[in-house]
Amino acid sequence: MTAEITIKASETGAIRVFALSMTDAEAAALKDDAASIATALGVEVDATHVEVFPVSDLEGIGLSGYLTEGNAIPPEELTPDRPKLDRLGGWVMIVFSRAFQGRAVTLSPIPTLTLIGTYGMPAVDWRATEVVSSEAAKPFTAPPSTVKKRPSDAAMSGRVATVVLILLGLFTWAIIWIAG
Repeated sequence: MTAEITIKASETGAIRVFALSMTDAEAAALKDDAASIATALGVEVDATHVEVFPVSDLEGIGLSGYLTEGNAIPPEELTPDRPKLDRLGGWVMIVFSRAFQGRAVTLSPIPTLTLIGTYGMPAVDWRATEVVSSEAAKPFTAPPSTVKKRPSDAAMSGRVATVVLILLGLFTWAIIWIAG
């Protein structure tokens, strides 16, 4: 039995591989049934980001090849589990982080699901760990002598329009003077 698995809301890029200890018919029933997948994992997931298939479908590249070549998992990350992955038979379930839709969840897999491993990039926590309080980090702290004020776009548009009107007026006056 697989213990509960906690997924952080910030998780991205991780892939979990589960071995399915069930009959072909039971495993095949999971393949296209979102409700059965949710029941098997113990939590609602987006089933479009879950793959259920027999390992025999990967003839020629194997499960470790599928993870490295098909899902861009670095080969060195699989090194500790490669023998286990290459010996797996029967059916597997691959659960991508996107299946959790950015939510923090706790998986409670049914006993016939065995977590083989979690692969991919660990989640990065982008929250600040300390507050920067130096004077230079505060807004508007540049000395006034270094701040150059430039006119706004509206002011520049007004100036351009004024020049155009003056030129148009001069052009009109010149035509009237020449014709007159």
